Amino acid sequence: MKFYKFLSVFAVAALLSLQSCGPNPEKSRLYLDNGIDYLYHSQFEESIVSLDKAIEYDPNNYEAYYYRGCAKENNFMSEEALADFMKSIEIKPDYYQPYFNIGLIYRRINDMDMACYYFKKAEELGRPNMVDYTKHCK
Repeated sequence: MKFYKFLSVFAVAALLSLQSCGPNPEKSRLYLDNGIDYLYHSQFEESIVSLDKAIEYDPNNYEAYYYRGCAKENNFMSEEALADFMKSIEIKPDYYQPYFNIGLIYRRINDMDMACYYFKKAEELGRPNMVDYTKHCK
């Protein structure tokens, strides 16, 4: 009798472990939403942790990379933010938000050629209200 009880517990545990294997877009979306909420409440470290989980559950979640980049940028981690923005672009090249944020990073360090490149790319991809950012670009 103990053997069958052990076997049934083992079978349930095995099924539960199989459900957590591989990408899980639903869980990723849940952690993404939590990470965005933390970001909007200026809880940058909590946001990064939540967005790390979103990426763990779906490594192709381009929005999670973008928002994690925003959280890192707000947490004075510009190089790491830049890497996340670039990863977001790698996954979804037509997502204009990371281009804009990269432009902001370059503008802050006074590299206007690179800033203009990324601002123009964001504008080309459809980001509205770019005139103030591109008006001094060649």
